[in-house]
Amino acid sequence: MWRQNDIFRRNAAGNWLTMLEQVSKDPAMLLWLDQAQSRKEHPNENFAREVMELFVLGEGNYTERDVTEAARALTGWSFERGSQEFVYRPMLHDPGNKTVLGQTGNFKGEDVLRIIANQSQAAHFITAKLWKFFAEDNPPDAIVNLLATQFQAAKLEFKPILRTMFLSEAFYSPSVMRNQVKSPTQWLVSSVRLLERDLPPPMLSMNAMRTLGQELFAPPNVKGWDGGLAWITTNNLLSRYNLSAYLVMGENPMLPPPGKGKRPAPPRQRRFRQGTPTDVTKLFTEDERSTKPKLVAALERRFIQGALKDRQRATLTDYLDGLGALDEEDILHAIRLVMSTPEFQLS
Repeated sequence: MWRQNDIFRRNAAGNWLTMLEQVSKDPAMLLWLDQAQSRKEHPNENFAREVMELFVLGEGNYTERDVTEAARALTGWSFERGSQEFVYRPMLHDPGNKTVLGQTGNFKGEDVLRIIANQSQAAHFITAKLWKFFAEDNPPDAIVNLLATQFQAAKLEFKPILRTMFLSEAFYSPSVMRNQVKSPTQWLVSSVRLLERDLPPPMLSMNAMRTLGQELFAPPNVKGWDGGLAWITTNNLLSRYNLSAYLVMGENPMLPPPGKGKRPAPPRQRRFRQGTPTDVTKLFTEDERSTKPKLVAALERRFIQGALKDRQRATLTDYLDGLGALDEEDILHAIRLVMSTPEFQLS
């Protein structure tokens, strides 16, 4: 899975067909979808189907005949388990003519991927995926049509499309800005950056990601994580609140305080009981910390990049109004409150 991630990184601003071919030949994909066992006597239709449905065309944009014929073309694709390298085994390949998406020929796997990727539907499918990932869950047809046309004109190169997306007015419209649920990775990385501190120790970070619902390099299936509102469950949201306490206050709320509880925490957990609180002097100037209204405004600027909803702002203001002169611990608790708001879960 690490090698597959590296493929995505190397090709993220490159050519779509190049990425598709490299990912399709990646041992992780070949193993997961049982393509290594595909041979001319028994073509693996599962691999061909998933390539079309999940990665290139979308459901309903191909026929069962297309799947069967594509599977024949992909026979012979395998990998060496020892070296984890792709290998083509010609003796296992079906050399006959195949008809895929209206084109007929003595196709091999690379030919089929080229045919699939050059369908007009493929351009609509992948550009809609990009807009959904970076902008909003329901891409407008007008935007997808524009991006798809440009994508085909750019010969399936990602960089021109990404540039168009990121420079478009629609990308920064109110309906798009801060309207996506942060993934666990986005949440953790953005949190430590906003708090201007390092990530927790590796073991704690790994466990935190697991409780947040996204164990890196271990997706739940070949499609990956669903994302969006699926990131927010009762348990996952509680985990975000608890991890906020550790990052801000330096306290691990998942462990009982020393001397309490029936059993002491295991030694590995005790190492993570107490961390270092966030340094508020790095986050806010002396003037921003001087009055409660100025602190509320500073908290919104840093952590929300906008304004809290009236209800959340009132809760924060009421909390601060109930305190005397602000000290660093009061400010840390205020940060925790902001990181527990619905607005902070969005990007």
